[in-house]
Amino acid sequence: MKSLGLSLLILAVLAVGGAARAENLEDLGFRPLIGEAAREIAIEVRPVIRPENALPDGHPALGSGAIAEVWLTEPTDRYGHAVLGDGIEAGGLLVRLADGNEVSLSLPEDQVFEDLQPRLADLDGDGAMEILVVRSSQSSGAVLTAYGVVDGTLQLVAKGPERLTAFRWLNPVGVADFDGDGTLEVAYVETPHIGGVLRVLALRDGRLAQEAEASGFSNHFIGSRALGLSAVLDVDEDGLPEILLPDARRQALRVMGFVDGELRERAVHPLDTEIVGDFLLEDLDGNGLEGVIVPLKRGRELRLYR
Repeated sequence: MKSLGLSLLILAVLAVGGAARAENLEDLGFRPLIGEAAREIAIEVRPVIRPENALPDGHPALGSGAIAEVWLTEPTDRYGHAVLGDGIEAGGLLVRLADGNEVSLSLPEDQVFEDLQPRLADLDGDGAMEILVVRSSQSSGAVLTAYGVVDGTLQLVAKGPERLTAFRWLNPVGVADFDGDGTLEVAYVETPHIGGVLRVLALRDGRLAQEAEASGFSNHFIGSRALGLSAVLDVDEDGLPEILLPDARRQALRVMGFVDGELRERAVHPLDTEIVGDFLLEDLDGNGLEGVIVPLKRGRELRLYR
């Protein structure tokens, strides 16, 4: 009887553990297909006037509220990390407001914005957008920062943990209510070139505080200007968006999501080549559901139909 009881206990533990294991993409409703890249994707954006001192390879964040445009400005070579295609980073930030006014800031000499495009998100739910951008320094490496327009000036609103050293970088993934608590979180991969860690943060008491983490990811490779090797999509339509991004070698696609309040791997899809480009969400077969296009080496792509 003791032996039978122990066996049943082991089976029960295995069953519980099995329920938490990653599924394959098909079990999440995807139909994966690898083939030649079908076409160039044209993404329409509204016309803008580029500031004279804009970062040469930078792109603006475009808003529809009080903030119309956000630009990385004041190109500088003072940091010298050169992982984003060249050794030129931004030393400033320019915000064009919907009322026609502009506000800007310049960083101290020991800091740069090691980024190519700001992001807009209302992290605290007050109706005003925060500007998310990666800031790097000689003393503490990269940190995720949130700026806002406060009393007519551009001010630092919050920042994430400063746990890195010079020339250690992080790459944002996206913003969503990942855990279903009613507030937005922001996700990024810390040190994507050397054993990347996925971190999920939320704005709490004036700081970006960590909510969850998981290891084994890379959403960038050194020298690339492609920072969008990830996607945020509610794959199983349960109201909680999942995060799709490469594993540490960029030779598998991992799907991460919150289950019972914990960040878990929902699925993994091994590949015989590397992921190399920005992910694209698109209705691939006209059924009203967004699929995902994942660029691969040698002109191929992984298409995830739904």
